[in-house]
Amino acid sequence: MQLKSISGLVAGAAVASAQCAIPVAPLPTSIPAPFRVEVQNITRPDVHGKHMNLYEAGGGDQHLFIGPVGNLTLDLTLVNGVINWLPGGVRAVIGGEFSEIDHTTKMFMTERGDPKAVFAPTYACNPDVPTETQVELSFVGWEGEPAGGWICVRNSFDGSHEFRYSPPGNDLVDVDRECVKVTLVVRPADETTRRRRRA
Repeated sequence: MQLKSISGLVAGAAVASAQCAIPVAPLPTSIPAPFRVEVQNITRPDVHGKHMNLYEAGGGDQHLFIGPVGNLTLDLTLVNGVINWLPGGVRAVIGGEFSEIDHTTKMFMTERGDPKAVFAPTYACNPDVPTETQVELSFVGWEGEPAGGWICVRNSFDGSHEFRYSPPGNDLVDVDRECVKVTLVVRPADETTRRRRRA
């Protein structure tokens, strides 16, 4: 089963109540319709409601940032739980730039065979609009490593935040560069365009 219209499924699932209605049927592991990734952590206004941008890093790699660094990216897809970028044929992986201080590792996009970052599409209520159902990319794990852990974002250059992986049970914190745990949300390309026009 393929998810052809995220907007239609979500709109049909939501009802006018104090909380959104979560459908019982699970979502497929692939989302072929182009989307943008929104970042959420309602306790952290410095990252909440912002978006994942791609930043060319040479050799075909694309690094992942919350702006102002990077390019507006509306054409991501999900293939068997892995975020892909349509034009470049690259996918989200984890590896490189391991930090001894907080034990986090960089997440980026490449066409090489690095171990993938794997996600599961999941229905949830939008923390900003509790009656609205949204599709989140729940982090499953780093391919080849123990399941679990989470994605976080950490201060980087020019006021940006970079995307990183924190392993299961990790309680280490870099007091100078805290890696903030975030939720990744699917925003269909057409929906993102409408929101941007209203802003």
